[in-house]
Amino acid sequence: MPPVTTPLWIARAQQLPQPNQQVLVYVPTSWLEITVATYKPTNASKSAHMFVTPDPRGVDRYVKGVTHWMPLPAPPELTNPT
Repeated sequence: MPPVTTPLWIARAQQLPQPNQQVLVYVPTSWLEITVATYKPTNASKSAHMFVTPDPRGVDRYVKGVTHWMPLPAPPELTNPT
């Protein structure tokens, strides 16, 4: 079994994800502090970085107040699917 490495949080001010990349985001001012979101950059000057997450109807909702992000971990390997 390979050693387990802990991914590190990346400050939004330091680096942004690739466009349309799904990542974990940290929003300290939200009741749901950590969630999965997609980075969707925009050309709007007021919105230099946008993270969105779909609502139950599949509509993208902006995630405001993201301070940090990290790549999603790889999915688990299934050795014996049931």
